[in-house]
Amino acid sequence: MDEIDWTSMRHAYGPATEMPEVLRGLVAKRKRIRSWAQDCMWGGIHHQGDVYECTLRAVPFLLEAAAAPGVPGRPTILRLLASIGSAEVDDLGRLPETGGLWRAAQPAVAEGHPTFLALLADDRKKVRRAATEALLVDRERTAETLSALRGRLAVEKDVATRAAVIEAIGVIARRLRAGRLHGADFDELLGWLGGLAAGSPHPDVRLAAFTERLRLTDEPDDDLATTLYDMLGATDAIDLRDLREALGDRVTVRNTLLARTLREGPPARKNNAMWAASGATSHWRGDYSDVMLACVELLPDPRTRPLGLRMLTGDSWPLVAPVADRVFEFVEAALDRGAPVYAAQKPDFWSFDGGTVWALTTTLAKLRDPRVLPIIARALEEDALPVDCRPPLFAYRDEIVPLVPLLRRQIRRTIAAGDHQSGLNLLWHLHRAGPAAAEALPEVSALVPYDDFWGESLRALAVMGPAAAPALPLVRERLADGDPRTVGHAAEALAAIEGGTAEAELRALLADADAHVRTGAANGLRAIGVPAVEVLHAYAEDDYWSLRTIGPDAAPLVPRLRAAVETARWPEGVLTLLWQITGDTGTYLPALMENFTRERSRHNLTAEIWAEMGPAAAAAEPLLRAELANPVRATYRPNSHGSSDVEDDEAFVTTCRRALAAVTATG
Repeated sequence: MDEIDWTSMRHAYGPATEMPEVLRGLVAKRKRIRSWAQDCMWGGIHHQGDVYECTLRAVPFLLEAAAAPGVPGRPTILRLLASIGSAEVDDLGRLPETGGLWRAAQPAVAEGHPTFLALLADDRKKVRRAATEALLVDRERTAETLSALRGRLAVEKDVATRAAVIEAIGVIARRLRAGRLHGADFDELLGWLGGLAAGSPHPDVRLAAFTERLRLTDEPDDDLATTLYDMLGATDAIDLRDLREALGDRVTVRNTLLARTLREGPPARKNNAMWAASGATSHWRGDYSDVMLACVELLPDPRTRPLGLRMLTGDSWPLVAPVADRVFEFVEAALDRGAPVYAAQKPDFWSFDGGTVWALTTTLAKLRDPRVLPIIARALEEDALPVDCRPPLFAYRDEIVPLVPLLRRQIRRTIAAGDHQSGLNLLWHLHRAGPAAAEALPEVSALVPYDDFWGESLRALAVMGPAAAPALPLVRERLADGDPRTVGHAAEALAAIEGGTAEAELRALLADADAHVRTGAANGLRAIGVPAVEVLHAYAEDDYWSLRTIGPDAAPLVPRLRAAVETARWPEGVLTLLWQITGDTGTYLPALMENFTRERSRHNLTAEIWAEMGPAAAAAEPLLRAELANPVRATYRPNSHGSSDVEDDEAFVTTCRRALAAVTATG
């Protein structure tokens, strides 16, 4: 190990000089050292699944450590080997050709296949369990692997290891069915799994085998949820999250099972069902109203309340809409019992910002429920919110006008505390209050000197219009001395406040070297009545949001925009803009349709423009219907999760429905 020039190699965070220490640390007797070494491997040397030269050169040493009897840390080492060898990748043809050494690592790890076979009989159950993963690396010895796994299952006593063995056999079956493995008969293996599911004396084996068959067949939906619930009642060997994935697009079955488990299951299984439901909502579209209702029913019991809150106030909040009345009833009853609107919480995994009432109020506010506005107002009136707390008013529009005096008070609290950024964050609400925001001019003016990037204060002044005239000296200061974004925002504020008087100053900015400055000046000039054609040269080709408000007057930009389509990060942005300018449906509808099918994504701009085209975009109907029929969210990416996945996809579905109604409209 010490003879290798590790310093010439790199991992995710720099030179791989620490490799010998990390590799020795993986088998150290002290758990703390092993944990450090494991963090180094997963966090840098095999960062997010990447394979560097140092990762590849580590494989022989990892294989040696895995084979050494009694060495601590072997389960983690086996999982590392499985991951480095792409055990989880069904189609090796999809491994990247460049940018990593996955293709070289896969056969290097496969060299350890005899070791992995031997470890199926290891004394430690965690080693046996991890060996089942590592065996999936080698794709050439399928018959030998299957024989060993079946043999192990016949004598294995540990429930979790039996489940791991069956899961590995299920992976092999899926690869056989897809033609990515050879050396065994898929139909025979499917029948063997069916025999286990029906006749094994062990309930854990029956459920594990049934789960794998669900992945491989179209089991009928009739009473499937009841069958699975009863099988779960006999064993906890299968994680509901695994069963969730095995059910695939059987959304109704899965949601029926999860809702019943949340209502009737034992505590540990309720917890498991909550996590399974959370993952399901970010992966699959469908009707989650009963799952959410089951979560509401968990709220009265303090023991199960955290589970319900995790679903009702987490990333799945858009799905709460069908049960909003029940949620509000709970909030109202809690307040009647004397519960505080906002209660400070100790940082903890199961704590919810502001406590139960505030967390549920936040969800209802995101849904733009008018019933919680008085609750938010009460929190502001009582100064119950921490200085850095931004009340959840983003979804509202002019409904927040009555709250402007209270928002002023909250802003003054942030200024007094010296927390200017929290004050600036509150100004997002004032943008929605329109001219009524002028009441907060003193507070907004006090924050202008601290606004260095996003321009919240300058945009608030622009919303106020001429009423913000006392702040003009501050605006001009930012116009003369600020980063380009700030100058752009200041230019728009100047136009809104001064009107035509500011024209000469704004025209001088049209020649600025920075696009943000030019855009702000151009937008400001258009706002005071300067024809768009006079400022078009100031806009960049990718400034979709400004240009889409111009329409046909932006015709001189068409040649530049057509040239930008191929290199644009979001081609649909340019294509929709070109249609808005030209109205040429014959040219841009086919291009938008082709782009829509090129890569599945949230093509919101495309769907919006089809809604605008109406029946002229009738050819897009099959694409919209196919998207709406797809049970998988457009935001879903395997092994990835975004906090707005559900929110973004639900909005996309709504836009697609609106577009479908528009393109199929008659008369």
